[in-house]
Amino acid sequence: MNQVTRRSLGCVLSVLLLCACVGCANPAHETSDGSAVQSSSKNDDAAEQAYKAFTVDALDRVAVDDLNDSDKLVLVNKLGAKSVHGDGTVPFSKKVDENNMYYVVSMCEQKEQAPYSLVLYKDGQPHTLTTREACTSNGIETISLPAKNFPSATSLSIINIDNTDLVVSVYEVKENHRE
Repeated sequence: MNQVTRRSLGCVLSVLLLCACVGCANPAHETSDGSAVQSSSKNDDAAEQAYKAFTVDALDRVAVDDLNDSDKLVLVNKLGAKSVHGDGTVPFSKKVDENNMYYVVSMCEQKEQAPYSLVLYKDGQPHTLTTREACTSNGIETISLPAKNFPSATSLSIINIDNTDLVVSVYEVKENHRE
């Protein structure tokens, strides 16, 4: 058995043992207030495939599918997307309704652990959505913020060092009021 196969098998066994010990929880998505929202595990395989592809198109397919399957959120507009190495900016194509939310979906890869931040901007004024000490997983992360907390943002900036690659898509979403 080669080294890569042994590592993969070891990872699978570790995950199985972890699930047996603590129960398999769905990946958590962070909200702007630091609380966690459970994601649907339907698209776990699709998220894994998107991460392997590491492209905006792959990320968008998973994000849109998740939003279409969501009972809580409805996709309103795609505001912008970008794949960046180091710092970058995603300009927004539309203004967000203050009753809706910014919804940021990202994938991250690093050669070495390093911090990075996702920051909303309006007229040079920043509003930090999140700062991470390092990439937290080999998957897709989601952060949301009510637009009324930072109305009329015009872009999202990615602030990091050169060893960090990020694929980021930003959407406008609203709460689903189906009953």
